[in-house]
Amino acid sequence: MRKLLLACSLLLAAPAAAFFSPANRGTSGAQFLEIAPGARSAGMGEAFSGVADSVEAVYYNPAGLGNLRRVEVEGMGDQYFQGMTYDFAALAVPMLSWIDTRKPANYYGVLAFSIYNLSISNIPIQGTTESASPTGSFTSEDLAYALSYAYAFQDTGLSLGVTGKYVTSNLDGYNASGLAGDAGALYTGERYSLGAGFRNMGSSYGFNGQGDPLPFLAYAGAGYYFKPGWLGSVEFDAPRDNNFGLAFGTEYRRAFAGKLSGAVRAGYNTLENSAGGFAGTSFGGGIGYGSFSFDFAFVPFGELGNTYRYALTVKF
Repeated sequence: MRKLLLACSLLLAAPAAAFFSPANRGTSGAQFLEIAPGARSAGMGEAFSGVADSVEAVYYNPAGLGNLRRVEVEGMGDQYFQGMTYDFAALAVPMLSWIDTRKPANYYGVLAFSIYNLSISNIPIQGTTESASPTGSFTSEDLAYALSYAYAFQDTGLSLGVTGKYVTSNLDGYNASGLAGDAGALYTGERYSLGAGFRNMGSSYGFNGQGDPLPFLAYAGAGYYFKPGWLGSVEFDAPRDNNFGLAFGTEYRRAFAGKLSGAVRAGYNTLENSAGGFAGTSFGGGIGYGSFSFDFAFVPFGELGNTYRYALTVKF
């Protein structure tokens, strides 16, 4: 099984080597697809593709959805820098588990739906010269609607997942749209997990027929429980329009009296460290009570500003 996963990882990562080139930096369309959602994963430096054990797997590695045995819903708000707002919502549902209660809830796979939205308002329209006053303002909005399916091969530890996305943008009345796809594999052992896959494979994307490639990225990651409650993770990313990236994360979770629990997290991501200052680092935490959990993350972007993410997750 480990050899099979390694082979899958190499096959999935191979396209990234072909796409990657320093000349590709800044040439991708639909850049908002590179903004990773979630507060728990953000607090871990976005090193989550090799863990993918919650509904946030819809973005990081859809294969992880196959291991979910309860309905999970998450909503996230991100006060992004420079006046931007980023919102994310996801729903994951184990399929047809009520047909035969003797089977695991995820026996027929898990279906998930997610929405991603980046919006910017009151963007000034500059006059005809640098010294001229703005003549008005406009808004920009990017949206992605995604449908995911994952299947876990029972008693093997292996799960596979795919996602299809419809992506659309509106920039001061100009529109663009396109299709993208993700795929991933995840192997879960007793104390560790390994994952690999790719994001945003699809057609070109742009306005007025001037298309750019989508922000394709191949990834491979791992998670390891040093002891119950203490998780470490690492991820390697190969984007077509940037340098290769390495991310590290850790989470410590502890149960308190009754149904109450808490968690603290930290991480570092080399793909985010170019803005100077503490960019690349991240910190977070969470509070859980029964089926509810509230997570938050602080992610600085150096000279650009800081971001604060808040997410509420409910399991049924």
